Amino acid sequence: MFLTEPTHTPYDLHFRLFGVPVRIHPLFWLVSVVLGFYPKDPKQVLLWVGAVFISILVHEMGHAFAIRWYGWSPSVVLYSLGGLAIHNPYTSAYSGTSQMRRNKWTQIVISLAGPTAGFLLAGAMIGLLTVTNVASFRIHWLEGANLPMILPLAKMDPQKYIYLYSLIYDMLFINIWWGIVNLLPIWPLDGGHVARELFQMFDRHEALRNSLILSLVCAGGMAIWGFQSRDSFIAIMFIFMAISNYQDLTGAGRYGGGNPW
Repeated sequence: MFLTEPTHTPYDLHFRLFGVPVRIHPLFWLVSVVLGFYPKDPKQVLLWVGAVFISILVHEMGHAFAIRWYGWSPSVVLYSLGGLAIHNPYTSAYSGTSQMRRNKWTQIVISLAGPTAGFLLAGAMIGLLTVTNVASFRIHWLEGANLPMILPLAKMDPQKYIYLYSLIYDMLFINIWWGIVNLLPIWPLDGGHVARELFQMFDRHEALRNSLILSLVCAGGMAIWGFQSRDSFIAIMFIFMAISNYQDLTGAGRYGGGNPW
C-alpha cells in the first residue's frame, strides 16, 4: 500500500512463504489491534487480527508472484496499515541477472495482482462455504456506511459458531471492500499505480502531473465520503493521502517512485 520500507527492528518476524522472504514489522500487529479493538470480547480482536494478517499476506503474495513471473526476486514486508512487495530490478529469480521482461503492462499487471488475489480468496471462501452448507450469503448494506457487503448467513447454530461467522465476515470485508478501495486511482494505492501507468501510455510528459491531479480529486472525494458516513478512519486516511498528493503536485513533496507494490 505504501512506498517506503520500514526500518528493521529486533522484534520483526521473519519467514519464507513459497520461497518468498516475508518480514512482519511489529507496528503491523499494533495497528491491526487498534483497528479491531473491541473491549467487550478480546477473542473478536484476535480473530480480526488473524483476518487482517491472512488477507494482507495473500494480497502481497499476489504482487510477489506477479513480480516473480516477470523474472525478479520479490520479498514481502507487512507493517502499519498495509504491506509492500519489493523486488530488486537487477536480480532475477532464476539466473541472478535481470531477464528484462518488463514492458508497458508490467507494473499494471503487478499492481492488479494484489487485489485480484484477495478477490479470488473471497470467492473461494464463498464457494467452499456454500458447497459445504456452512453458510449462505446475501448482499447487505452496512448501516451508516452507504456501501454493500456480502453477509454470511448461519447454516449452523449462530450462537455456538459465532466466532466462525465473525471470522468469515472479517475476511470477506477485508478482501472485498479493502480490495475495491485499493483499486481507486489514488497514489500510492494500487489503483494509483495503474492510473499513473495508463497516463504514461498516452502522454509521458504530463503523466505524473495528471495522475496526481486525479489522485488528489479522488482522495478528497473519499475524505468527504468518510465524514458523511461518520467513518473518521477513512476520512483521516484519505486526508493524509490528499495532502501528500498536493505536496507532490506543487513540488513541496517528493514524487512517488520506485518499484514496491
